[in-house]
Amino acid sequence: MNFRHYLLLLIVVCAVKIALTQDSKPNIVIIYADDMGYGDLNCQNPESKIPTPHLDQLASEGMRFTDAHSSSGICSPSRFALLTGSYHWRRQHEIVNSFGKPFFKAEDITLAQILKDEGYNTACIGKWHLGWDWEFKGEPTGRVEQWGQERAFYGPEDVVWDQAIKGGPLDRGFDYYFGDGTINFPPYAWVENDRILEEPTKIMDIADVGYETKEGSWEFRPGPKVEGWNPYEVLPTLSEKTVDWISNADDTRPFLLYFALPSPHAPIIPNDEFIGSSKAGGYGDFVVQTDWVAGQVLQAIKDKGIEDNTIVVFTSDNGPEAYAWPRARDFDHYSMGKFRGLKRDVWEGGHHVPFIIKWPGEAKAGSTSDE
Repeated sequence: MNFRHYLLLLIVVCAVKIALTQDSKPNIVIIYADDMGYGDLNCQNPESKIPTPHLDQLASEGMRFTDAHSSSGICSPSRFALLTGSYHWRRQHEIVNSFGKPFFKAEDITLAQILKDEGYNTACIGKWHLGWDWEFKGEPTGRVEQWGQERAFYGPEDVVWDQAIKGGPLDRGFDYYFGDGTINFPPYAWVENDRILEEPTKIMDIADVGYETKEGSWEFRPGPKVEGWNPYEVLPTLSEKTVDWISNADDTRPFLLYFALPSPHAPIIPNDEFIGSSKAGGYGDFVVQTDWVAGQVLQAIKDKGIEDNTIVVFTSDNGPEAYAWPRARDFDHYSMGKFRGLKRDVWEGGHHVPFIIKWPGEAKAGSTSDE
């Protein structure tokens, strides 16, 4: 099997293998980082200025793939490919924009749907960025100057908030969803399953978010937000929700958990306790926090007593953002590792990503694959 193409095939084949031998089906946890480069993991970049002890430990307990590639150099296409096993260019090359339609067609089959049919409890927590079928009251009424052009956007009064949102994770095979959709896209609000938890009544002021980033810009798109929305609460909330979900998972059923991190994607907003934890600036500190979050998930699996029957997959949707160039200059840290190019590039740095699989008893601990 060529491991650079599809996690889907690997995981489904593994699950079927277990089922055929009448052993208990393995739980499957996919931790999907956002814009993390191959060179950000300490275990595969001797020159890294960022400590990643939890992911290094995961690699020591599983198999690390040195030649793994995402389907695309940008977000939505890679997520589509991960969940369907289809090359993204069969559908489109671009990301799903604010309030965009689903990337999927009705006939698409996802990993979650396959495993749900096999009795799995399926959950998606975090960044979706694959679209919903939002209902609008009319055309967007908002206008703003951004990036040298006038942009139209939906305001709070333009969207129907008090009904189920179709076309999202629940319609793609997941039993449960919790997240903010996409951290830098509206609506800036929490979604649980197919409902907005609190109706947005304000508009995100892209010129004055009310907080400061630790590196780069906010990259927020204009649109509705919940009053008092604090971007610094997003990653901690998702982390807590994921640990709670694992802790309370039904012991009588195997599960698939797709934990799609919003980090270390911009806005680069590490929480205070991680400031100064790396030697690569704000981004480095955000990677340290991302590593810590992965560690919390791994600890929750251990605390649940299911470590020996759980497949853990860690990877990233694409290579690092353009801020990697000044980071290399200022801190001598190369997020892309030895590869040329960054996110959006066809050069290898845009799609050569970290990829680790831990599967006790199946993937040899501390091994690497150059496939």
